[in-house]
Amino acid sequence: MGFFDKILKGLGFESEEKNNPKPKKEIKRKAGEYTLDGEEEEIIEEMKPKSQEEVSKVVDYLKKEGKVIVNLSNFEDTNFNTALSFLSGAVYAFGGEVYKLDDARYKLLVV
Repeated sequence: MGFFDKILKGLGFESEEKNNPKPKKEIKRKAGEYTLDGEEEEIIEEMKPKSQEEVSKVVDYLKKEGKVIVNLSNFEDTNFNTALSFLSGAVYAFGGEVYKLDDARYKLLVV
């Protein structure tokens, strides 16, 4: 981006390239796989554990794949917090990040 383009952008004008974005590619996905905003090429598996043992399987999957969406809607309040704390600790240990998508769904990423 050149100096003149920065001035135009500061005034509220944008080049025609930015006003006409490229069409998005269609991606075929299997059930339980999602793409998130700005991540057209990235397919992320969603897992919905029903017990604490299955939460540890989510961590194993995360360690192997590096990304997962976890849905904790099957858990009651106390178990929900325990599962979320366990997952957050694992992600922290792996040097990753946790993103809240809604009340029961979280995106876990390991860098």
